[in-house]
Amino acid sequence: MELIKNYKVVITVVLTVLVLVLIRSAGVNHFKSDAKKWADPSFSQSNAITSDQVKLLKGNNLAINLDKDPIVLTGITGDLQNITADSILSKKHLSTILNHKGPVLLLSSDPGLSARIWMVLSQMGRKNIYILTSSTDNEILKYKFQPESLPDTSL
Repeated sequence: MELIKNYKVVITVVLTVLVLVLIRSAGVNHFKSDAKKWADPSFSQSNAITSDQVKLLKGNNLAINLDKDPIVLTGITGDLQNITADSILSKKHLSTILNHKGPVLLLSSDPGLSARIWMVLSQMGRKNIYILTSSTDNEILKYKFQPESLPDTSL
């Protein structure tokens, strides 16, 4: 019992830190770890959508332009917000995206940027999020990889 009295401050600090670590690890803003689950929509192109398919979505659309230059969308109804990719994870923008009722459309001139933002938002638990693209045809997966042959150096 005397040992507890002597180390009362140390025990209090350790218990406080332990409780804070447990609270932090049980939070909802952590990434999930199943990489295959997050990669499948990219390979099947189920996360890409064209402007014609947007008309079939139900609910109020939230279109997010990830480029620095503002754009004007034609034929897409709903809210359009210009949020640069480097500020999309700020509390203000993140709460807007995560609390929006309806589909979220990501637009960018760089399809890789839209895919990365889609991945982050999907891992944070946001459902019903799409990459707006001009074509859902994944041409890269159509062709068999054939490396170049080495030049003949036997001369």
